[in-house]
Amino acid sequence: MKTLALVLLGFALVGCSQVDALAPVGGDQLAIVRFAANDLLVEQKVEILSAPVCEATGDSVKCQGATVGGEAINVTSEGDSLDVTVGSRTIYDGSLNDVIDANARPRP
Repeated sequence: MKTLALVLLGFALVGCSQVDALAPVGGDQLAIVRFAANDLLVEQKVEILSAPVCEATGDSVKCQGATVGGEAINVTSEGDSLDVTVGSRTIYDGSLNDVIDANARPRP
């Protein structure tokens, strides 16, 4: 009986680690916002000194970075909204999913 319990415990632990390993592949809100912001910055040819680093608080994600010229990069997202500013210039204010979908398609 003791051996059976140890075997079952082993299977349970292996299953947990496999599920944990899948989480980064699927992506979470923080990663999705970061990818979308980076795609927009590259698309707009923003020269990045430090890529935006993101933090999540509930359903809200905020990211900060800097350009080579010293301007602040600010990214905010809540739900499906995404706002990306460089200095005082807004480079995107719209749907997060639209950015992800547009960058998932092959480019001609």
